[in-house]
Amino acid sequence: MLSPQIMNAAVGVDRKGGVAVTDIDVSTHHFLAQLIEQAEELQRGAECARRERDEAAARLADFEKRLADSAAALRALRIYTGEAPKSPTVDGQADTANCSEGTHTPSIEEAILQVLRRESGLPPLEIARRVEALGVSSSASSVRARLSKLVQQGTLRRDGKSRYSLAVAGSEGTRAR
Repeated sequence: MLSPQIMNAAVGVDRKGGVAVTDIDVSTHHFLAQLIEQAEELQRGAECARRERDEAAARLADFEKRLADSAAALRALRIYTGEAPKSPTVDGQADTANCSEGTHTPSIEEAILQVLRRESGLPPLEIARRVEALGVSSSASSVRARLSKLVQQGTLRRDGKSRYSLAVAGSEGTRAR
């Protein structure tokens, strides 16, 4: 059965016997306009959803980075203060990004703090050797860069002979920033 729009249209028969619509009803034009408007609205909605997805992904990446930074700082400060947890994670859950099946490889900064807790007043090359002995593969330049960073943060002190030691507990390295 033909729709009311087609039934109200003027039709003509062409030479081959086909039916051609020559006059489309006003309601058909209105229906077509509604479909176009609906398609445009759906396209705008899809674009908005894509933007929101991208923004959410960026926010998630930012939160994950901040969480990783905070967890590393927490682990380093716990090592520095001698309160290292038995588990390598903050909340007791498995930290799949930094450990596998119960083993935890410390970061360069954590390894430096472990080395300097055992023995103070070491030169950078000796610290680099001992960090390597802890299983942390890093170049001497990476260790020196981390040493400079920890000195700037107040966690370590450097004497006139370029020997490093832990700053006194309670100093600027452990104060809230």
